[in-house]
Amino acid sequence: MTVRDDVRKHFEREAAHHPVPPGLRATSLSRARGRGIEKRSTQWVAGAVAALLAVAIIAGLVAVGGYRRAHNAPAVRPSPSTSPLHPTVKGPIPTGVPVVLYWRTVTADGLYAASWSGAVYKVPTLPIYEGLAVQSPDGSRVALGFLAYDTTTGAQQPLPFGPNPSVTVSWADDSRHLCLVRVVGGDASPSDISVGLPGAPEAKLARLGVNAQQSPGPTVLSCSYINRKVVVAQVGFGRDTHDLWVLNWDTGAVEYHRTYPVPTKYGTVAGVYTVASPDAQYVAETDAVTGSTSIRRLADDTVVAHLDGKEVHGFSWHGDRVLATPRLPNVDLVNGATTDPAVIDWRTDMIVWRSPPGADFGGRLAAQPDGSGIALDLRAGTHWTIWMIGSDGAGRQVEADIQFLVTGLIGLV
Repeated sequence: MTVRDDVRKHFEREAAHHPVPPGLRATSLSRARGRGIEKRSTQWVAGAVAALLAVAIIAGLVAVGGYRRAHNAPAVRPSPSTSPLHPTVKGPIPTGVPVVLYWRTVTADGLYAASWSGAVYKVPTLPIYEGLAVQSPDGSRVALGFLAYDTTTGAQQPLPFGPNPSVTVSWADDSRHLCLVRVVGGDASPSDISVGLPGAPEAKLARLGVNAQQSPGPTVLSCSYINRKVVVAQVGFGRDTHDLWVLNWDTGAVEYHRTYPVPTKYGTVAGVYTVASPDAQYVAETDAVTGSTSIRRLADDTVVAHLDGKEVHGFSWHGDRVLATPRLPNVDLVNGATTDPAVIDWRTDMIVWRSPPGADFGGRLAAQPDGSGIALDLRAGTHWTIWMIGSDGAGRQVEADIQFLVTGLIGLV
């Protein structure tokens, strides 16, 4: 049994002892994106491990409430590597250096950061009970529980929603603002979509969609303060998108709305899985029937590219590259394709980078701010690793034994 399995079982027991309130969005998200049908593939199981673990952790946090307590974070000290699997840690994150956060071990002192040049830094010990974190795109801030932390100093600010478990958080592309989804009732109720800053009241943009048991419901796919847009999808049980909206950041006006075909009965293979670029300019639509993906430009509703036999999991910063895996036609969307990921320039159909043969994508990725790089968690052997794919297409394994990346609701998570 691996450390990952031990941690997962621990927090599953915590969740059982402290049940989460019915209708909790995080529970719906885990069941919809982390649970397969009876004949699910081994590839999907591997890809969904990170999603299951992450949501189990946050469910325990909500119940226990330990992360509501804040204390002063101790100073960060550089620590040399004690294992060939771990690189040497340089010290605190330099101000202005974009990083990708990841759990080396799922403990309060187990959060580390990798820069796009490959250097590894230590994140301050966070005064929380172990849990799921959501990083800003540049890694300078991390939302954990009801607080936002500076990843260099450990300084904290309250998140806009306070102690409310029915809220999910996404960082905007300026790494300062937030997009929030708040469930306003029980089953069949909609969600409020809001934007705001840590330490300040949120501003509601719209009330959209419907929430149901075992379905994620309204989900933010892209939160772009720079382009003044928020992309929201109504996601069903099987990862399929029913509706997609683009909201104006300032007015809440619906600038774009599209509906997708959905399965009409159990056992029918149908539906479209969507992910959006961080700048809210493009959406990738993976079709369950064809096993292929269309890239759609949202500004004029134009399909600008097709990727045959590919499932797209996420975009680079400006949407020019995608992380994709081979996908077969007529396979239910709940069985995500995770083996042999590659970074593709969809404009030229050129493969920029390929994973080692037989490697599995762990479901979490991050886009390099203002660049074309993509970071992802990958398993090629017995360990989960963090890979950084630079704008030049060069891939680098930064660390060879991690738990999972600390990203937002991207890809399978």
